[in-house]
Amino acid sequence: MHFPEQKCVFVHVPKTGGNFFTRCFLRFSGDSMVTSGHQDGTDRFELSGDATKTKHQTLAEYSELIGPAFADYTAYAFARPPVERMISLYYSPHRWMREQEGGGFDLDARNEPVDLKEFEELVSLNKSISDLLDAENISGRLEVDQTARHTSGARVSLLDFADLRGGLEKFGRENGFDLTDMPAKKVNSSSVNDPMALNAGQMDQINKIVMNSHHGKDQQFFAKDTPKGFFETLSGWFRSKS
Repeated sequence: MHFPEQKCVFVHVPKTGGNFFTRCFLRFSGDSMVTSGHQDGTDRFELSGDATKTKHQTLAEYSELIGPAFADYTAYAFARPPVERMISLYYSPHRWMREQEGGGFDLDARNEPVDLKEFEELVSLNKSISDLLDAENISGRLEVDQTARHTSGARVSLLDFADLRGGLEKFGRENGFDLTDMPAKKVNSSSVNDPMALNAGQMDQINKIVMNSHHGKDQQFFAKDTPKGFFETLSGWFRSKS
């Protein structure tokens, strides 16, 4: 999402609260929401603007489209631990929507354990946070709640999905946006409430699939996390959404 007056962009990493971010800030941006097919304009939609060609546009793509002026920009994104994010993506509503014969779409909740082969394919086909932020071209160490510098000159500010509301407030505060009417409800939540319970017997395999993939490097954004603490956090996060 592009905010030309504030000279900033938001890089929407899938399953990190980006749709909720859009509900809060679209009215301040230079972009418009567009829908087609099964998209409902709340959980599923696209964005379009002078420098925004797709909702999940990368930092490198923004840099190329905006040009030399991007050196004065700040790029914001939310980060979420890679295993947690990939599980959430697997159970994301858009993956289980089925078109009904009489028109419209129905959501198959898919309240069953992860199919490991299908999960591994999903992990391999989707971009990591590092890919979306062009991390290879960021100097210095980038961690949640910290900033670093992209080779374009732009600042990169990484917000913590674990404190989504705090990150939204920080973005609003730094860019002069009034969020007194911030929506209370998150959107596009995963289609099951407790994937930890569903997948209790295969979390080791799930963890290995993600951490041995290109997503594994995203754990660098959460250097202080331990495996035990991570799985406790993951289980608690999903239970809190039930």
